[in-house]
Amino acid sequence: MSSASRPTLRDVAREAGVSHMTVSRAVRGEHRVSPATRERVEKAVRKLGYRPDPALSALAAYRTRGGGGHGGMLAFLHCDATDFSQLVSEGTRAEAERLGYTLEPHPLPRPAAAQRRLGRILFHRGVRGLLFGPSQSAWRFEGWAWEQFTPISLGALSHQPAMNSVAMDYFDGVMKAASHLRALGARRVGLAVDPALESRTGHRWLGGYAAAQHPSRPIPPYSGNARDHAALRHWCRKNRLDGVLTIHRSVWQALRAQDVKWVFLNAFECPPGGSHVAFDPMKIGMEGVRFLHHQLLNREFGLPAEIKTVTLRGTLVWGRENAGS
Repeated sequence: MSSASRPTLRDVAREAGVSHMTVSRAVRGEHRVSPATRERVEKAVRKLGYRPDPALSALAAYRTRGGGGHGGMLAFLHCDATDFSQLVSEGTRAEAERLGYTLEPHPLPRPAAAQRRLGRILFHRGVRGLLFGPSQSAWRFEGWAWEQFTPISLGALSHQPAMNSVAMDYFDGVMKAASHLRALGARRVGLAVDPALESRTGHRWLGGYAAAQHPSRPIPPYSGNARDHAALRHWCRKNRLDGVLTIHRSVWQALRAQDVKWVFLNAFECPPGGSHVAFDPMKIGMEGVRFLHHQLLNREFGLPAEIKTVTLRGTLVWGRENAGS
């Protein structure tokens, strides 16, 4: 091989002592390649500095799809296997198919070495767009050759390294909900959300609650167990609450006998007829694909110099004045 020429699959095959088809299968991550052979191929790839030709990768993807769409491939990386993440994933799939992409789901491993290996496989399969799914905790994404990809984070949590993201506007949701309770006559409004679940909003629910408080009469949010009825009633009496923001049916059940007005910050456990902030998690995924599509068309690879976040506002659904009545 000439030192000035670009290394090819056949060059890698000669170096590894295997066929060029075996190299092709190995770099695409196919399971029928044995671990020992895969290791030899990966060693040859690293030694020669092999990189797939983007035009050939696109052509292969195009043929795989039978000439449909533009043949692009995206990866949805599941950080957590939650129902919320699955709904977001369904949104990404629907929008990806509408725009002509193939979407591949993959569980995201924690170890840096495993993430690095997944990144190599995706790159050699022609994937350039990465969609990191919602998570219950912040992640550190390690081992990725970012200059080869366009990444988008889906959800409000801030991961490392920072990247462009799409999330619900949780801050706006709390402000709308608090304003609704004030319109109903509530003057002392408390927040009762499990801290672990609240943290998944990037503390935007907590930030919106703090902004909605009267500066001279702040009310501490409930920080205990959302199923502890006695502790919830004590918190309500101590703070003389006449309004509550929550996401938990158990909080409503504990305090429904109190003279308290309600807004649920999402619809998942809201009792029938209750006021709540409504939003569709699928729209996070759909907007993420649109965001990613625009960047891919402009060949904006790598981590952005200036981070952008697209926020989607929910809709306040008015119910009875007091869902506990």
